[in-house]
Amino acid sequence: MRVAIKGVPASDSIPSPAQSPTLPALIDNPFAPEVFATGLAGFANLNGVIVLTLESARCDHARQPPSVERVVVGRVALTIGAAQDLVAGLNQFLEQQGLSPSKAMASGATFQ
Repeated sequence: MRVAIKGVPASDSIPSPAQSPTLPALIDNPFAPEVFATGLAGFANLNGVIVLTLESARCDHARQPPSVERVVVGRVALTIGAAQDLVAGLNQFLEQQGLSPSKAMASGATFQ
């Protein structure tokens, strides 16, 4: 299994308040729900709230022959600032993992 993790810097590595505003402490919740998605169904901008609709491929064995369906498994609603932070952070993380989004787009990758 390959695992790569990037988190917010620990409080001892955050610059002093004179250099930048400090972030509130992060409280980890081991019971927070975790969503697995195989795709992104779409985006919406609802009065300044950016909504991502997540989907997962599921096989319906009740039918013959079995068919694969796309099922909505969750939605993530973000403020515009949080959405911009997500895009910047995710792009940086993917670049570090050798999975450059800009190179994929240059190669013809598209959102469907």
